[in-house]
Order: sequence, then structure tokens, then C-alpha cells
Amino acid sequence: LASNGDSDEGATGNVSSAQTFLGVCLMIAGAFVQSLQFVFEEHVMKMDIPAPPLLLIGMEGFWGTLLGVTVMYPIAYYLPGEDHGSYEDPFNTWAMFMNSRNIQIAFIIYFFAIFFYNLFAVMVTFMLSSVWHAILDNFRPITIWVTDLVIYYAISPSFGETWTNYSYLQVAGMAVLLYGTAIYNAPNEGSVLLKGQWWAFGINLSKEYETIKLEQEEAEIDAKWEAKRHEFKVRTHSSFIESPRISIHTQALRGIGAQHN
Repeated sequence: LASNGDSDEGATGNVSSAQTFLGVCLMIAGAFVQSLQFVFEEHVMKMDIPAPPLLLIGMEGFWGTLLGVTVMYPIAYYLPGEDHGSYEDPFNTWAMFMNSRNIQIAFIIYFFAIFFYNLFAVMVTFMLSSVWHAILDNFRPITIWVTDLVIYYAISPSFGETWTNYSYLQVAGMAVLLYGTAIYNAPNEGSVLLKGQWWAFGINLSKEYETIKLEQEEAEIDAKWEAKRHEFKVRTHSSFIESPRISIHTQALRGIGAQHN
């Protein structure tokens, strides 16, 4: 825009750059706050008295709604903007919602989509860890980007996203993300083997794999031994043994001796 020599367009470009920088800063801050949320969710679901996942989702929704209605909406209403003089006019939003069937349908779809997304995300943290939650959460923008490409080229060019020169960079980033996810938990189960293959890029964890294999074999032996011990304890409590614990042969010998006496 600045190459056109128009001062207004140049100013607009400068404002756009500043807004872009502000947006990047806000995204970084949001990612930091989200990381705190992931760690907090794992903590409250795995402490001594754990919180059930559904209770955690409900409390997050309750406090989010309370803060949104009592704090964020009043701030957005009194800030100057283009929505009837406000940055966000909640009364105008309510009027549009009550008088638009399409908005109501979109709201219902969005509500259930977000509910199940949060449910499965919290279940990942509950069953695995907050680290896996963060890793798998990065697949969301990839899915959205691929969906936009399909919409643009297969459904309608009026929607979606077109392929650009920067799309190759996105594909490269997606490949790095997939590779990092595949090797993150190595050498434990669930990750690809890294034994010096071409895809291991010089990483050889053969000794670690052998150590884990030996530990698993020892754990299996210990489990079998514990099962045998439990079985032996059950047998020693059979009906043939009276209290005090004297064998049936000893009782028989005592009875014979008593008869001879």
C-alpha cells in the first residue's frame, strides 16, 4: 500500500502493522494463560480429593459466564466503538439473537460443539496429562485450515481459504508438529521407534528400549508371583484346617493315641 504513494493508505498500513503486532502479543498472552489452565485442570483432577471432569467443566463455564456478564460486557459496553457508540452493545446482541432464526440455530450448534470439545479435552488431561492436552490441541488449527481449503476448492470459492505461497510453510509446520507428537513420549509405548533410522535423525534409543523391556518382564514375573502368593493364601484357608491350625494328620494321630491310652 505504501508503494502507491497515498498517505492515507500508508497510514492505514502502519495502523494495520501495529494491530498485527498487538494481536501477536495477545495470542502469546492467551497461550500463557491457557497453559496455566491446562496445568490447573490436571492438578485439581489428580489431587488427593480429585474433582470429576464434568464438575470441572461446569465450574469453568459458570465462572466464565459470571465474569463475562458482570465484568467483560460492562467494560465493552462503556468503551467507545462502532456498535451503537459502544465497542460491544449487549442489548443489540440480544435483540439480534431474539429476532434471527439463523443466529439461534448457529448458537445451538456452537454450544454443543464447544461442550463436547471441552469435554474431550478435559478427558485427555484426566486420562493422560496436560502436556498431551496441549500437544493434541495444536491439531485444531490444522484441521480448520484443511477444512477451509476443502470448502474453497470443493464447495464454494466465496468461503474458505485459498492456497498461497505461505501454505508451503504451513505444511512444513504441520510436518514438524506431527513428527514431534510421534516422538514426544519415546522410548515409552505409543511413540515411533527411534533406533538410528533415517527418520530418527541420529537418535538411537536402543539401550532405553532394552531397559524398558527388562522392566516389563520383571513386572510380569512379580505379578505372577503375587498371584501365586494370593492363591496359596486362599488354599491355606480351606475347610480342612480348623482353628487352631493343626493338620488333619496330627489330629488323627492324637485320636489314635488317645484310644490306646
